[in-house]
Amino acid sequence: MIILRNSLTIGQGAPVRINCNIGCNSADDYGLEIQKIEAIKKYGLVPDMMMDLSLVRMPKPMYRVGHEELGVEVGTVLSYIPFSKSNGLDWEECKQYLIELCENGISFVTIHFTATRELYELACSTRQIPVTSRGGAMCIYDTRLHQYENIFMQHIDEIADIALRYDIAISLGTTFRPSNIFDACDDVHLQETDEQLKVCRYLQSKGVKVMVENVGHIGLDKLEEHAKLLNQFNTPIMPLGPLPTESAIGYDHVSNAIGGSFAAYWGCAHVINCVTRQEHTGKRITVDDTIEAIRCARLAAHSVNVARVFELDEDRMLSDKRLSTKKCMGTNESCVRCKDACPLIMI
Repeated sequence: MIILRNSLTIGQGAPVRINCNIGCNSADDYGLEIQKIEAIKKYGLVPDMMMDLSLVRMPKPMYRVGHEELGVEVGTVLSYIPFSKSNGLDWEECKQYLIELCENGISFVTIHFTATRELYELACSTRQIPVTSRGGAMCIYDTRLHQYENIFMQHIDEIADIALRYDIAISLGTTFRPSNIFDACDDVHLQETDEQLKVCRYLQSKGVKVMVENVGHIGLDKLEEHAKLLNQFNTPIMPLGPLPTESAIGYDHVSNAIGGSFAAYWGCAHVINCVTRQEHTGKRITVDDTIEAIRCARLAAHSVNVARVFELDEDRMLSDKRLSTKKCMGTNESCVRCKDACPLIMI
């Protein structure tokens, strides 16, 4: 278990948390993202954590808006803003950006240490879709552009020093998370997981707080087995998904809740990411999509927390209310389901 900057505990022994993603691909997206934050606040659906996945600089970064308006722990991806297709990634620019993030109140930052040319070549030769990670793809692009290995691994000690100085957590990004259930637990996935474990232990030996991202698309049968490997990390896991089926297009918020519940119960999802129904449709994520995704992720997390005796009060209250009102839905509204055959009032 680790404690993030603003005292949120995550990991083994803490309740399952949820993370919601926002972000701007262009300046035109800013208004919509602000509306999402306003709606989250209005409906009382504030997540535990929020990631700013913006690809462009904003006058006021979305992670600062999220933190100031919602009071949540915030994070982002280190490679997103410094990257350019003409220059790739420059270490000094990345370093200054990391310091800027820390000074602006970031609690955690995702860094793709395991994006290597070797794993990319293996993925190209064995997978239909080698990579679906944006941050990881940026790092691989950089290695190919400059003909050197991962820029963040080259400077891991400097990154560790900055993380310790500002008390932030490093989240180990997953470049080769499977993009379909058939690639789950293949050689690429397992090799990257092993490399993540090495990086995790190295950073922990330096005293750095570490989180781990992994999984992606994976069937429930493989997820149970993969959980045993992820549990070796002894640090919080914040998986992408997991999505246990390919046939949930338009309903990935439901698929994510299913996969997230299983992953959390098996101990390899300490933070469940909110996934919207638009995950694989290519459509713009609306305010309603975001609210719906949060509700689904919260239900998944709550279900596991109830099983672990973290959040029983609400369930007890609803159960007691059903008994006292003789209505199975636990509200004061009239019920039209059973009529005179209702077992709560018939016997």
